Amino acid sequence: MPYVSSAVRQRQIVLAARRVVEREGLAHASLRAVADEAGIALSTLQHVFKTREALFGAVVEDLLFGQSVAPVALDTTDQRFGDWLSDTLQALWQHVVRQTAESHLGRLEVTLYAVRGGLTQELARWQDERIRLWAGKTAALAGWSFLIPVDQVARLVMAMIDGLLIQFLADPDPERVATDLRSAARAVACVAEAPA
Repeated sequence: MPYVSSAVRQRQIVLAARRVVEREGLAHASLRAVADEAGIALSTLQHVFKTREALFGAVVEDLLFGQSVAPVALDTTDQRFGDWLSDTLQALWQHVVRQTAESHLGRLEVTLYAVRGGLTQELARWQDERIRLWAGKTAALAGWSFLIPVDQVARLVMAMIDGLLIQFLADPDPERVATDLRSAARAVACVAEAPA
């Protein structure tokens, strides 16, 4: 059997764990199921990840940090924040709907697992990274001024996206989501954007 570096083996196992979680749910994602999915011996998996917690800590990081999507560029230098936010949310949603429902459910399960398992530092780091990306773009691109702190604007946007995703999983109606996204962008803009 050819030698496989530890980095390659680790990635192989994390991807196998993601597939098992997406297909069967987190409760059924045993180390043995993941080893079988990866096509490796259980002892090989346990050499790389000593515990289930260590493995799913890596899955948390992989799932969450792999989800960031950059906001869209400004159409014009005088584009209003609400219009830009609406365009950005619609573009982001196109990225979201290209993924399977199982992938989204897996991400949600792993997020809850991280909270229950005390992996809040990883979650906080991921949230902070998402907020910095969005806040940096919203504030710096056009010099918009806000009535509330820009990181709070970004948190509101992230909360809306997460909530709409859960609604979409329960009732996958793309037209309703498109309308809801436009309304959400207008609502955040009304609360956040200082008058011109």
